[in-house]
Amino acid sequence: MKNCFAVIAGGGTAGHLHPGLAVANSLVEEGVARESIIFLGSEREIDQRLVSAENFELIPLRGAGIQKRHPIAILKTFFLLANATYSAIRIFSSRKPKIILALGGYASVPGALAGLITRVPVVLHEQNAVAGRANKLISKWAKKSAISYAGTDLKKKILTGNPVRREISETQRGDKSADQNKLGIPNENLLVVVTGGSLGARRINEATIDALRNFVEIEKLSVYHIVGRRDWEILDIPDQIESVDYKSIEYETDMPTVLNAADLIVSRAGGSITAEISVIGIPAILVPLPHAPGDHQRKNAESLVDAGAAVMINDNECTGMHLANVVKGLIDNPVELEKMASESRKVGNRDASKLLATVLLEEAR
Repeated sequence: MKNCFAVIAGGGTAGHLHPGLAVANSLVEEGVARESIIFLGSEREIDQRLVSAENFELIPLRGAGIQKRHPIAILKTFFLLANATYSAIRIFSSRKPKIILALGGYASVPGALAGLITRVPVVLHEQNAVAGRANKLISKWAKKSAISYAGTDLKKKILTGNPVRREISETQRGDKSADQNKLGIPNENLLVVVTGGSLGARRINEATIDALRNFVEIEKLSVYHIVGRRDWEILDIPDQIESVDYKSIEYETDMPTVLNAADLIVSRAGGSITAEISVIGIPAILVPLPHAPGDHQRKNAESLVDAGAAVMINDNECTGMHLANVVKGLIDNPVELEKMASESRKVGNRDASKLLATVLLEEAR
């Protein structure tokens, strides 16, 4: 086995993996060999699919989220954590990495603990406005805490922004006709994209379906509804809506095209999607996930709302009628939509992956 330069620890969700992959590719652009970058991830299918697509090595670790209740679950968590940490120590002993990037989520804690024990410097990255439990723990010994929002409270913090996929960061917002054609959207139509993430968001999905009958009043409107795998077989999704170009899809594999084609987006407020929205510059209606740890989605959304780039709807207020009224209000005010897009682009950071890669290179010396 060859020695490696960097271990990127954390996975289980696209929100954790995409920033790590963006940073890994930036390291490659800075001259780091692709084969010298290892991902420590979860055993979930999404880790294998996303990491292998970028031709990086993935080593899955068994683990579970940090538990606060249920004694049996806590014991199981500590057993899996100890086992995963031991596995990571063995990997580090043989591969001798110079730096570890902890992304939060699965594998970040055992990866960072193994770094502490083997004396490999650790840098963490927090995607959300409020740090998760894993990153709060890791920050106690991390060399740097790279944050996406200036107000995030972590030790030794440095503001880098949230790295986004190259297809997003290199997008030049302009003529959207090619992307709309690719999606089957008429060029003359205004496109509203609705998404709740890979699994979907029941509240947003139900409100969107209920709102469709109120969209018939809007001329030349297309709605591209990414339902998500969890709700696809459960919800009564209409095939066609009179006077509205409505398309529903279970899961979208080409989000860069969809986002670049969008004139308005309705979405949850996770760290990755809000970063991608602001880098491209899409006016947004954000519906934060209630009861998210630390209420971080609300804080993410508030940063765009305060910048004039988004409107926020509380989850319990996200009804079909309310969503339709908000959408119609924005569409009927194209000047406001353009202003929101402009303010969104000001918030977005296209250089986040390069900045974080630079931090890793400096701390590895």
